[in-house]
Amino acid sequence: MSHCIDTPLHRKPDRGGFTLIELLVATAVLALISVVLAQMLSATSQTWITGQAKVNNFTKGRAMMDLLTRDLQGGVYRRDLPAFPNQTVAFFTERPGFGGNASLTRNLSWVQYDLGPSTNTVLQRADLAQAWNATGTPAFGESNAPTGAVARDTAPGIVGFQIQFVYADGSMSTTYVATNRPKAVSVGIAVVDDKTLELLALNSEDIAALRKGFSSHASGTNSVKSDWEKYLRSDLDWSAYPKSLASGLKIFERYVSLP
Repeated sequence: MSHCIDTPLHRKPDRGGFTLIELLVATAVLALISVVLAQMLSATSQTWITGQAKVNNFTKGRAMMDLLTRDLQGGVYRRDLPAFPNQTVAFFTERPGFGGNASLTRNLSWVQYDLGPSTNTVLQRADLAQAWNATGTPAFGESNAPTGAVARDTAPGIVGFQIQFVYADGSMSTTYVATNRPKAVSVGIAVVDDKTLELLALNSEDIAALRKGFSSHASGTNSVKSDWEKYLRSDLDWSAYPKSLASGLKIFERYVSLP
């Protein structure tokens, strides 16, 4: 008795890999995922950079405002003592200074703030210690500003610095009138973060133009911040500066009551 075994004449071959179409589809999907991940990484990186710039600006802006506030609120504003000579930011303040003879009665110093040359971005604070008593300096009735104050650097990245006086009738002016002592001072500073400052420093003309723009667009009769924000919106040629300036520039303003 014989057994017959049926053997198929054509056996379907086993699949050992992907087809060309499957490979193309997988490649396209992988490329799409890569693009999406790259965009997410770029957006996250930009958000982090912007956040760092804001933190950097806030730190410098707050430090400078606090320093100016302490000096201004401790100021000695009398008709018979110099203050803001030739409209420079300089005055006597009840804070110890460097040098001079400050061992008598009460410590006092002559301080002044200056941004220096047009390409400088470091606001300098100079001080000179004084002795305040009946026979020492400053002598009551003295109208000449002291000389010899020692300048020190403060925070870098200051591209705008403006002070305005607020008088009893509510008017504002950049002019200090000793016979009509102002009730408050408006302090405005424009700050760029350290990374943007590095890019600006590659071309000193950019810094000079930016400083000139802030200086010339402070009307002296309105809020410093309002004037500067209008300048940034309407008159600044953003294309001439690094792209990071848009997120790396911050304006601060504070009103300080005078004693």
